[in-house]
Amino acid sequence: MSDPYRYPKLRYPVDMRLERLEGQEVLLLTCPLGIAPTPLCLVPAVGPIIAAFEGHRSIDEITQQFSPYGIKQELIRELAALLDKHLFLAGPNFAAAEQSQKNTFRTSTTRPAALAGSGYPSIPEELAREIDGYLSIPQQQISVASGKMLGLVSPHIDYRRGGVAYGITYNQLRGEDHDLYIVIGTSHQYSKRKFHLTRKNFPTPLGVLPTDHEFVDGLALRYGIERSYADEFLHRREHSLELQLPFIHRITTRPRMVPILVGGFHEMVLAGKYPEQFEEYDAFASALTEGLKERLGTGQRICIIAGVDMAHVGQSFGDEKKLTPEFMEEVRRRDLQYLDTIKERAKHRMFAHIAEDEDARRICGFPTMYTVLDVLERLGIPFETRQFDYRQAVDYQRECAVTFAGLGLYLPHAAS
Repeated sequence: MSDPYRYPKLRYPVDMRLERLEGQEVLLLTCPLGIAPTPLCLVPAVGPIIAAFEGHRSIDEITQQFSPYGIKQELIRELAALLDKHLFLAGPNFAAAEQSQKNTFRTSTTRPAALAGSGYPSIPEELAREIDGYLSIPQQQISVASGKMLGLVSPHIDYRRGGVAYGITYNQLRGEDHDLYIVIGTSHQYSKRKFHLTRKNFPTPLGVLPTDHEFVDGLALRYGIERSYADEFLHRREHSLELQLPFIHRITTRPRMVPILVGGFHEMVLAGKYPEQFEEYDAFASALTEGLKERLGTGQRICIIAGVDMAHVGQSFGDEKKLTPEFMEEVRRRDLQYLDTIKERAKHRMFAHIAEDEDARRICGFPTMYTVLDVLERLGIPFETRQFDYRQAVDYQRECAVTFAGLGLYLPHAAS
């Protein structure tokens, strides 16, 4: 009988970080896809051993590495078995669980609210009060463009840190009346594909947001059905879209939407080539442009809602230097330069801004915003932009900082 742990390998993706629970520091493993149903808490000392679970080193080799520290092979096997039991080790157990959950998701007509009860209240009345609280926060008067709203740029950070920014941003949608919302956000999990569609409706504690199946079907047909849905499973736990939905529910009366996730553009940045020079990107941007052109031609009003954050900096994200107020002021300066490229509809300048330091600030919303600017340019819509908010959520103790903003895109008055 073969040894199932002979070459242990930590599976992908797994989030692994140090946390303090009940006054003690622990190594916390969680599954961003939700395949492993519960987190796993371990003593931090096992971290280097887990890091050695790369799939090409045997138990004997790993034991030899750690034996000078008194680590026995039995302990390493027990650790591998524990990871396997909790679905954090690559192998038959994880593969079976992953396939089972993908099959269940694929055959479902809905995408369940993954954050209800954790990211926000699952009880409708409580959620409505929370959202209305953010929307009722006193705000500075903002001079907005005179035309009608074409798009909204909103954060996708958690409500605890970003609720005020959500409220300021979504308040600008009051009084607007759109037929369709293109809700487009960042896919935080790796995929070799760049765009991910779904036909599923999105239930929330406040009700179900229906997906416009006709639009999605047409988009998938133009772009390619297989690659449109190949990694549809990434929608299952993605928060960049889900955190927009309660606000859309409270503000709008006809919340029919098209949910789109956008993956990373890292290889495009490294290659120094614009996204439209890649077939996969150009095919999707062309397909989305054609779909929007058809709907606009029938007189429908479209609103594009981009769920995006900006910089992710600090040692928790892999930076070597510690966060300081002076560094965060430099991040602010660079962020405002990035926001200027949105205001000036300058997609190639946005690309150059990211490429000049190889995305050192980890602007997770860059691919989404590039796509939005490009598609509006292809449609020939000369929109105007107003910035409502800019914030930095900085935790100097945890060495973690995320920045985000709220903007509105408006049709010029003559075009509205």
